[in-house]
Amino acid sequence: MIKQPGQYRQMELNPRIADGEMHSPEQVRQQMEQARQQAEFYEAQRVQWETQRRELEESNEKKALFNESLNEVGMQLHNAIRRLEKELESMERETREVKQVKECLTQHLKILSSMQPQTWSTEGFSERLREAMPKLERAANDFEEAYAAASHYRHTSIFRHKPGAAERRGPDWASIKAQLVHGFFFHLPLFLLLLLSWGVYLLILHYC
Repeated sequence: MIKQPGQYRQMELNPRIADGEMHSPEQVRQQMEQARQQAEFYEAQRVQWETQRRELEESNEKKALFNESLNEVGMQLHNAIRRLEKELESMERETREVKQVKECLTQHLKILSSMQPQTWSTEGFSERLREAMPKLERAANDFEEAYAAASHYRHTSIFRHKPGAAERRGPDWASIKAQLVHGFFFHLPLFLLLLLSWGVYLLILHYC
């Protein structure tokens, strides 16, 4: 059957007749809405991934910075502890040495205190003196050696000041000067009197 030209024009102008329901306005609107929702979903996914990527980078940077600080502080603490341990060992060693010196001098003091020469009788005095002298010399030598090693000790100054030792002092120039001035003014009248007498004596000789 041959279609009339009018029938062809009607089919071309009506998309529902030409393509059925595929390109209806409602279907197109739904497809556009789906495409928009899908685009929004992809954009949200992209934003989420970008946020996660930045958070991961920041986390890695913070982790690296923390790890660097952790290593630095840990090394400082390690070195400090080692130095403290060495210092404590040195202090303990000196403490043991000081205790040994104290025990040695204490033993000498007990020996010397037990001598009491004022109670020695005349008989046998020389023998007891001969026995006591080495003990006295040993005690004096150990005392001198203990205080001679003052520079050996870093943690105490106890051996730098020997007990019972008179401190050497330089001449008191101010006192000497004051004494000289005082003596000069004290003897000044006598000096003037002698000078006057000498002048009178020379005058008498001149006229005689």
